[in-house]
Amino acid sequence: MDSDRELQQVNIRSLRKEDIQAVYLINKENFTTDAWTIEGFERELHLKHSRSYVMEIDGQIVGYAIVWTIYDEANIMTFAIKKEFWGRGLGKYLLSKIIQDIKPAVSRILLDVRVSNIRAINLYKRAGFKVLNVRYKYYSDGENAYQMCLELKDEDKGTKA
Repeated sequence: MDSDRELQQVNIRSLRKEDIQAVYLINKENFTTDAWTIEGFERELHLKHSRSYVMEIDGQIVGYAIVWTIYDEANIMTFAIKKEFWGRGLGKYLLSKIIQDIKPAVSRILLDVRVSNIRAINLYKRAGFKVLNVRYKYYSDGENAYQMCLELKDEDKGTKA
């Protein structure tokens, strides 16, 4: 499949109530433990600090992200692409759009990722995220997490971009 052509057909927009079932199923498919509940996604619609994104191709939701922005910091709370769409550059595209969207409002972006999730770790590293530390036994099954950070500084000016 021509991934450049596919990326031209991608629509990224805010999460709506009618999207929650599809987003929930993608979350459940990607996160066997610590998956979010439907109620958790519904709650995001009412939080002032929450930015919720869905990614569509031809009207089908194929990915999503929930990002909290508090003061000058953002936290990617959950981020996933439907497994049948993996390997097409969609995660990279969604992540780049999120960074572009929130960059004016924050000085850094944080996230937690399972140490075993090499695919996601590599995606985040390619986007410029660095491992800050290990969160031991962070997940309910006892697995550790890396806390990763992307600093959004303008290197020329030494100030927030």
